Amino acid sequence: MLSDFQQAMADIVASPALCNAVREDAAVLDGRYALDERERRRLIALARDRGMQAACTVYRMNRITPLAINLRATLHALGERLPGMVTLYWQAHPRGHTHFYIEADRFCRWLSERPEARDDEDVAAALADEWSSVCAALEASLADASAD
Repeated sequence: MLSDFQQAMADIVASPALCNAVREDAAVLDGRYALDERERRRLIALARDRGMQAACTVYRMNRITPLAINLRATLHALGERLPGMVTLYWQAHPRGHTHFYIEADRFCRWLSERPEARDDEDVAAALADEWSSVCAALEASLADASAD
């Protein structure tokens, strides 16, 4: 089914873990998507393509950009925990939002519920400060959009 093929393609690009799983065992596709044989072959070829590493990297850069722009101090305060934290966030929220403030707000909400953020004074302080700025910017952005 075309919609399953399109979803599978998007999921493979968005998830290096899924891409690697398909590379190792193409049967992973069968349990998740309704595909005809041609679609299945194309997705396997896509996952095995050398360029997929770059595609996954570009996707992840696009996902982290709203956070890097709006939550610089928070990300800095996370330090070495940052890669693991954003991976957990992306697993919890596999679909990014194209509105940078909405994506940043969603990350703030998610992070505020994590013990790693609540128990670390530097992270908690940076998060509180930047989250209030994101909320104000989001409110202004949505007001501008509704005025148009």
